[in-house]
Amino acid sequence: MNDNVLQKKILFGDKVEKVDKIKDKVKKKKILFVSPFSGKFAALSQFHAPPLGVMRVASYLNKKGHYSEYYDPNLYACNQKGPSLEDVITNTDWDIIGFSLLDETLLEDIKNIYLARNLKPTALLVAGGVEAQFNYQQILDKTPCKIVILGEGEIPMLMIANEEEYSKIPGIVVKNPAKALTEELFNEATDSIPWEKINYEDYWAVYKDMYAEQWTKELEDSVNTVRVFSRNRCPIGCKYCSSTFQLTLATEGKVPVISQTEESLLHVIKRIKDSHKNVKMIYMTDDDFIINKRSVIKFCKLVVEHKLNDLKYMAFARITDLNEEVISWLKKANFVKLNIGVESFSERVLKEVGKRCPVSEIDPVLKLLKKYQIRPFMNIILTTPETKLEDIEVTVNRTIEYIKDPFYMAGIIIGIQPLKGTLYYEEYTNFKSYTTDIEGTQFKIRRDDYIWATDPKVKKLQELYLDRQADYIKEYITQNNIKHPNQAVLAPAHLYLVKEILEEIKSEKSSDISDLENELYMKEGAGRNYKNSPLYNAYLSGQNDTRQKKPTLNKDRQFRGIKITTA
Repeated sequence: MNDNVLQKKILFGDKVEKVDKIKDKVKKKKILFVSPFSGKFAALSQFHAPPLGVMRVASYLNKKGHYSEYYDPNLYACNQKGPSLEDVITNTDWDIIGFSLLDETLLEDIKNIYLARNLKPTALLVAGGVEAQFNYQQILDKTPCKIVILGEGEIPMLMIANEEEYSKIPGIVVKNPAKALTEELFNEATDSIPWEKINYEDYWAVYKDMYAEQWTKELEDSVNTVRVFSRNRCPIGCKYCSSTFQLTLATEGKVPVISQTEESLLHVIKRIKDSHKNVKMIYMTDDDFIINKRSVIKFCKLVVEHKLNDLKYMAFARITDLNEEVISWLKKANFVKLNIGVESFSERVLKEVGKRCPVSEIDPVLKLLKKYQIRPFMNIILTTPETKLEDIEVTVNRTIEYIKDPFYMAGIIIGIQPLKGTLYYEEYTNFKSYTTDIEGTQFKIRRDDYIWATDPKVKKLQELYLDRQADYIKEYITQNNIKHPNQAVLAPAHLYLVKEILEEIKSEKSSDISDLENELYMKEGAGRNYKNSPLYNAYLSGQNDTRQKKPTLNKDRQFRGIKITTA
């Protein structure tokens, strides 16, 4: 008797109790369960045995009137007897195929899941077992499985087979792909925001109180801002960015860039202006507001035509978006600031991160912006996983060179944060991580702060920077009487701290790098700004020290020849 016949005798013979009758309106389902696949190699060091877990679920569903089989790919891998998994999947029109997953067999199990999808594309694919339960996010994101079973499978699998509503089935996690908004819905949803009732004034007052005697008209023009979004996504695909992939992964398909119409956007701005008399600036917070040059120019013309250029405007933009025609129209519409992801002045780094922008295009655009007096805020990333010291050095020096001119601003990030949903998160594993308690629960959560560089000298620079940063920033805040330590204000301190460490590492012999400050003590969350992180505490401590000083307003504050900006 071959294994397949024996299996059917066990599941359908006199060794099970009387089969229950399923509901009249429910179709009898054909269900296949596949056990974890550790294969022939595991047999060398382990003892294979019949997979009781999937056998039990299959037997239970048979007892309840459905037709279920199980398949153990391990036995076939060891003895090559009976049908292969491919044969079993192909030879029956399965309604549901379930897979039991383990951590050590996960990659082979995923291969089998994709095999099932390719051979039986109409079958519902379900995953269960310990690995599926504790790793359901990855299973749903990276396999064709639509449902993950939590805990024991008998009850949820029977209810799935009986066509119960998913919302009524206990112990399942279901992936229901999103549907992206159309342009019509995007406009309708944006217009439905109660712009007139939003309490912007309460937010603005926080910063007026924070700056106290340092409050100026320039600060008011920057703080009294209303943020508006007009695009659904950026399609560029930079490796550090999660938002670029959010909608495509959520919908499991292509998602076009959807924009609010220029007229709809103008209508929103009119509503904001009419209802908030002290608003000074409109901030387009899309990842790339200027991705469609024709649309931006049309919007700017409408702003001028409707005399809404008495407001100021700012937006996110890419270097490659900006030519003189676009910039000249931005100026006419009274755009005064642009957030630009320069990221690096190293060609190698820009290629690594997938920026799609050559270094040669950066300087001409920054000079054009000065010509038209639209201030750029340059986002700068100093280290990536593959950065070399020379990449850091050129970026630090060029950024310092720029911000010595008070017209230019910068925000400095020491390294890549491994955000879930990014290519960097998928490609690297060497993270600066720690676990912390979730207050009020028995749970802990893992926090990934940065990706360590693969180059040992750059990793040492990262370590030294994170070890020294909090004290350095606190002293900088205190000495310069800084009320609001935002990115632009702190940029000189970050750059010169890195510059000092660069010189320190460059002066060491290669053989001595591993010995450089081996006793570093980086606290949990070093380099990140959230509650109780070292940097957060440095901000608070520095601000407290400034409050104890005699109030002064020094408009000429400088740090090593760089004017400390206030807005």
